[in-house]
Amino acid sequence: MTTQFFSTRELSEICAVGETTVKRWSNMGLIKHHKTVGGHRKFKLEDVLEFISKNNIEVPPAQLERLKLEKNYAEHLDIGSEILLVRGDVEGLAQKLTELLLAFRKNEVEALLSKAVEQGMSFATLFDRIIAPAMYHVGELWAAKKLGISEEHIITNILIESVLAVKAHYEKGLLNASRHSTWNNVGINVNLTMNGVAHSKAKKTDDVMPVALPASKPAAVVCTCPESEYHELGLLGVSLVCQSLGMNVSYVGAAVPFKDLEHVVDEIKPTVVCMSVTIAKVSPTTYRRFEMFRKFLKKRGVRLILGGQFIGERKSRPFEADFRARSLEELEQYLRENFEVLYQPRNGRALKN
Repeated sequence: MTTQFFSTRELSEICAVGETTVKRWSNMGLIKHHKTVGGHRKFKLEDVLEFISKNNIEVPPAQLERLKLEKNYAEHLDIGSEILLVRGDVEGLAQKLTELLLAFRKNEVEALLSKAVEQGMSFATLFDRIIAPAMYHVGELWAAKKLGISEEHIITNILIESVLAVKAHYEKGLLNASRHSTWNNVGINVNLTMNGVAHSKAKKTDDVMPVALPASKPAAVVCTCPESEYHELGLLGVSLVCQSLGMNVSYVGAAVPFKDLEHVVDEIKPTVVCMSVTIAKVSPTTYRRFEMFRKFLKKRGVRLILGGQFIGERKSRPFEADFRARSLEELEQYLRENFEVLYQPRNGRALKN
């Protein structure tokens, strides 16, 4: 557990008042404060929550969400995790995530992933360099019969639920950002943290996600796994990468029959279909259905992007596609180079390998 402190400026933003008002509250003893060596006031998270509750302070929804996230971080992140996050030590974070997953500590897993995104880590980096190595290690333990199937399923579900929680926070942040945006001559420009708090005068640091929203229509993307494919963790990463680039994502999910996918394509009329495949060997029937679906997309001018664990291997006849992504970072680069990106990429924190 760590202790979260807010500066006078941060507390004034949370309560939507001026810094002078915060100082007055502090001088009157309405809210406890601590002073740094340099004489700056710092307000502990618990004291802020108590002050807001006791005095019925009306806090804007985005700031309230921010407080909830900070409370979750404080309760479930230890100092070791905080240090790894500050350093951008992805190898250490992958090891830490593995430890938390093996101990079935869902709240800590969710807090770790959420904090990484809050501090500016891209979804591609999060999945490729933290989640993927952790799950690879879990897979090795299962293959060595050191983990049972039930335990592996629990771990996978913990991770999926945690990623879905991060996704929900991120989408709420985008919604809140749209309410705090200001127009200029190229579109809407906002400095946005994951909880959607806009900082019009904030400096561009690596814990803030710069976003640009030009007034043009985003590319539509369908994210799915083909029939008989039930592993969708990687697909969640694909959908988040596409969302972070401003694309309009329709998440169809796993094990969808090709005929149903054709119906979805005709309804949504996407620009791209992203498909995740982890099955080492597919049946001839599935391969034929895939080929028919690929030709169906080609007739409609829809690009097909494939990714997944066995994309680079030759254990079965390889699927053809417009692009085969071996990582989410590779996918992100391809999308930026080939489609109009509405959100500028985040300023990523320097990462240690």
